[in-house]
Amino acid sequence: MKQSRFVSRHGGAAVLRHGASSGRRGGRVRMMGAGFPGMDGDRRKLIIPSQGIGMDKPSKGAGPGIIGFVQEGDGAEGRNKFQLPKNFMDRAPGQAQEEQENEYGVDELLTILTERTDVWHRMARYITQLKTEGVGSEIIDDVAGINALEQNLWVVGTNVYKTLEERKCSEDILEYYSKPGAEKLLYPLRVMTAEDRQTCAEYIAAEELDEKQSEQLVRAMREHARRTYDDDRLMFDYTPGDCLAYKYYRDALEETRNEEKKRQIVQKGLDRATSDRGREALEKILVEKEDDETKGRIPVVELDAEEFDTCLLSIAGGLQDLNVQDLKGASATNRKGAFGIVTVGKAEEDWISLPMFQPFVAGFDMVAINVDNMLDLEAFGAKTGGPGVLVVDRRVDKSQIDPEGLYAITFDDKDISFVSGTELLSQVEIVGEGKLTVLAKGLMAVKPPGKKSEWGDATAVINQQPPSA
Repeated sequence: MKQSRFVSRHGGAAVLRHGASSGRRGGRVRMMGAGFPGMDGDRRKLIIPSQGIGMDKPSKGAGPGIIGFVQEGDGAEGRNKFQLPKNFMDRAPGQAQEEQENEYGVDELLTILTERTDVWHRMARYITQLKTEGVGSEIIDDVAGINALEQNLWVVGTNVYKTLEERKCSEDILEYYSKPGAEKLLYPLRVMTAEDRQTCAEYIAAEELDEKQSEQLVRAMREHARRTYDDDRLMFDYTPGDCLAYKYYRDALEETRNEEKKRQIVQKGLDRATSDRGREALEKILVEKEDDETKGRIPVVELDAEEFDTCLLSIAGGLQDLNVQDLKGASATNRKGAFGIVTVGKAEEDWISLPMFQPFVAGFDMVAINVDNMLDLEAFGAKTGGPGVLVVDRRVDKSQIDPEGLYAITFDDKDISFVSGTELLSQVEIVGEGKLTVLAKGLMAVKPPGKKSEWGDATAVINQQPPSA
């Protein structure tokens, strides 16, 4: 039967407690007549390293020891001395570690972490095992001196390390990433595929990249894969060295003021490039043009996603006089190319550009409806009047009707009614599902910017008066 363990707080200190029954080794933190009232008077005391309680002299061990009741007079050397597990020398080479690790108790795991007597990726498994036993990050930090950030680095880095093991990386690579601090090199690789993890890990080890350079490599490879619209990308292979060279290639093109800095950037790219085409592309940047060939300059910038991401919608009509034909006939947004250029299906059709609000991200077939007075939507949450626009999605999942949502329905394929989800479900029960058609679901209503109030930076509602003093 598995030994039960839990962690509790006692007198402001973290105390590890163990269940009475035990089916494996470990968990021997005991409390024996510690000189407390009602006990047999044996002199014992509570050791709390983080608060210095019960520690009469500095510890000579590598860490702060284990929380528990110990015999007074026992030295820190005795408390922190790590004991090798039983049958340690009988373990066959290459035998799986999991069975032995599962034999460790909480106190043994904490001792290993405190003394750092194992490689980091195995200690990460000990941290995971402790957490399954109810020992939280704060206790591990207090006892072993491993803070939550370092615990996370170890655990996440171990997942990447396991990938390297599964892909049969060389022993040299596995040994390289078993060194202290290697988890910081593997942590950025968490977002990559198993194949790319191996490729990058081998490159990082071969080039002896540091933590910052490892993060830069991951960004460069993801950027190379993402920029499918850039023909220059084809001059660089999808390898760690060429992806970094492609990154320096773009940086050099954007550097138009300082020629010396530009040369330095190109040289960094040449140092990393592995393909002939990539090297040629970088060397071409260094070729200076003759003065008479220079016709002029124009600034070129690359847009950020938030600067570029907008929503273009056709206007189906006005809320008051909208009919089924108008709503169904409004053009769908058809965006193509890197800039999302819109192809207009109808002449003289009105369009509106809106920021890409979160409700629009999941939209599939959206159009806009003009609202002359937002109070027409008062039943659906509008609080103020004035013009606005209602954005609806013409693709509706009838199996997931939101009772608090806004829906456009029709009974005769001519006129449109706007109802709540609750009312829609009621109508279905009354007339039957075949007697009405759900045309669209409301996503969001927007209003133009209001007047700026003189007593703050927030956008004030039009005609709102300032509060009286």
